[in-house]
Amino acid sequence: MDSPKNRTSQLEALIQHAFATPPHTQILTTVIRVTAPVPDELDEDVRRTLLAALQATADRFGHSAAPDGSTLWAEVDRSPATERGNS
Repeated sequence: MDSPKNRTSQLEALIQHAFATPPHTQILTTVIRVTAPVPDELDEDVRRTLLAALQATADRFGHSAAPDGSTLWAEVDRSPATERGNS
């Protein structure tokens, strides 16, 4: 399994490529959280590729919608001791 740092780097590169803007990364106590504003227009192929990569790389991810725009977020657990999907 890749380290949390490697997985975060993969997410950052993926989001930057898909959205053409660098994401914001926060290192918190137990997770590393990557966020980015979602462009108004996003190609369907890019959307599907992004979803597949998020499912393979992030421990959890989501989408927050607001009147002024929406934000994609993804989290990677900082402790590699627990395998993804198992608690």
